[in-house]
Amino acid sequence: DEDTYIVVNKQIIPLFTPLEKIAKEFDFNLCIEPLSTKRAIKDLIIDKNDFLDKYKYLEKFGDEEDKKLYAKYDYLYYATEILDYLPEYMGDGVFYLASKMIEKYPEKKIEILKTLADKEKGIFYHLESKNEILETTIKNLQNEILNLGLFDKNILHFDLPKTNAFDNEIKELKEIKHNFKDFNIAFYGFNACDTLKSKLKAKFISYENSIKNNGFSLLNLNPTLSYKIAADIVLDAYDSGADFMVVKEEKDFYLFDTCAKKLMQTSKRDFEDFYILSRFEFLALIEGIQAPSLKNHTLKVSLI
Repeated sequence: DEDTYIVVNKQIIPLFTPLEKIAKEFDFNLCIEPLSTKRAIKDLIIDKNDFLDKYKYLEKFGDEEDKKLYAKYDYLYYATEILDYLPEYMGDGVFYLASKMIEKYPEKKIEILKTLADKEKGIFYHLESKNEILETTIKNLQNEILNLGLFDKNILHFDLPKTNAFDNEIKELKEIKHNFKDFNIAFYGFNACDTLKSKLKAKFISYENSIKNNGFSLLNLNPTLSYKIAADIVLDAYDSGADFMVVKEEKDFYLFDTCAKKLMQTSKRDFEDFYILSRFEFLALIEGIQAPSLKNHTLKVSLI
């Protein structure tokens, strides 16, 4: 079936993709899974009833042709990580179809947008993906909803407090004074370059959630949900044996360190013996410099 998709090495691809292309892109180290391991029935076959049921949100606006078109968007629905935390989420398949239906039925546009703007499970719970076409479609729908005043934009805005963990002039490494021998280091949202890795004696931890969306965009809309997503990422690194995590973005530092108590409370897990460093703090420590910001961390930096 040309509309069937599978997951290869955590990436969704069409089932009919030539093996030569798969081998070229992923090498021969392949992990092939169904679209949803939780919904798997046998081999690569999954129970799609949860996905098909979500068409109900658009059913009153469409016809049988729209319903058939929706059935082709299962790969969009199962690709999002938010389903693990919010099963009732309408789904990216619904939003993508909605954009097509608005083109087809312009007179129904406002009512369709009102449906998508649901405060408990609607389009503003979407977590950004690497699918550019989907992202453009969803961003356009969100902007239309906000411009029409169908959703309070203040609920979405979070004022990120300033942190001095990123106040550092070090842009690149000059000398090695601390090689982090016997340390296990995790990176989130980016990878350390091979040059840096070759200069350190540390072990660099590979963990499944290293590039997973941490839910920062939901922090004002649904803080508990955001904490759950973020806690899973920190705990994945922690349980994989990392001593600390290095982050590149201020928003990630805020969620993982400043909100650490909330994350522990939400997950009912303790990781007080773990800590978060900004990329700049990490580079400074390698050069033997202890940034003043280290003293202000919620998760105390035991290294110093």
